[in-house]
Amino acid sequence: MNNAPPIEDNERQEFVRSMRLSRMILPVALGLAAVGYLFYRQFDAEKFRAISWSAHAFAWIGLALVLLIARHFFYAFRLKTLTGNQFSWKKCLELIVIWEFSSALTPTSKGGPFVMLFVLTQEKVPAGKTAAAIFYTMICDTGFFVILLPLLLSIYGPPMLYPGMTAYTDQNLASSVLFFTYCMMVLYWTVLMFFVFIRPQYARKAMLRLAGVSWLKKWSEKLRWWGEEFELAARELKQQNWKYHAKVMTGALGAWTSKFLMINCLIIAIVPTTPIDGGTQAFIYARLVAMFVIMAFSPTPGAAGLAEIALAGFISDYAPTGIGMIVAILWRGMAYYGYLIAGAIVVPAWVSARLKR
Repeated sequence: MNNAPPIEDNERQEFVRSMRLSRMILPVALGLAAVGYLFYRQFDAEKFRAISWSAHAFAWIGLALVLLIARHFFYAFRLKTLTGNQFSWKKCLELIVIWEFSSALTPTSKGGPFVMLFVLTQEKVPAGKTAAAIFYTMICDTGFFVILLPLLLSIYGPPMLYPGMTAYTDQNLASSVLFFTYCMMVLYWTVLMFFVFIRPQYARKAMLRLAGVSWLKKWSEKLRWWGEEFELAARELKQQNWKYHAKVMTGALGAWTSKFLMINCLIIAIVPTTPIDGGTQAFIYARLVAMFVIMAFSPTPGAAGLAEIALAGFISDYAPTGIGMIVAILWRGMAYYGYLIAGAIVVPAWVSARLKR
């Protein structure tokens, strides 16, 4: 593959700006506003005092934490596979922290993958291979929902979408937003599949056309180079054996399943009367799949504010008003704000080592 065009100073500066710690203020403020809203609307002192902070509760919260760590390792395993074992486990775990931190600071409609294009390139992964790897992760993550949602709906029907729903025609915001978002995801997934696995040469042609647009002239060299690199890397992906693809898909499936089961554990911890049979837990899992599809294009950084309120509503038939918000606060505190704290430690050190030397 050809040598990459040099990274411009303004690209480095833009990356540093996008990852600066002051950007944590907005998601934290939104999260606190959501918690305040939930406390105002739902807090019930009697129900809160009734929560049993027993060994049972802490055991399930501990299991939720184990699942959060497992999710991180599944993502690191996938990254290690996609980069051809170029990185050590320690490096992969570090890079996933950067990935999750960038996702927490950007709307879910943008997310962290595009930041990782820059990060992996700085880690000396060929940029075309980086692009193909990142797009493959997007294919796996989106495909998880594209394939799983209709299968689960065929089993559970409308009640899976939101508590109290009895028909898809219910005038319910959750139903209309879910089907619109799902259609967008199918379109997005299909386009990515086409460019990566069916006609990668079309991606190169598209880049060449963009390079010819007058107002994109300053990026024309990089667009041409990215197109050539991407086509070569996509062809490499197509030539990989089934074990390679199985590992990548295992990483995606393991990560998402760990993420959902973590919430299941927190519900059981706070509401000890929750049945722990497979049927009940599978239904909660299905409900969470629907919730995440609805939040797929959240306009707020890392769905801050929206996720807390959404979860409390989506699990209201298992964790009643006043209790669901406790589950939501625990979940976001561990899975979202935990990554903000980890990123605040890891990202400045990475920037210092890679960009400021």
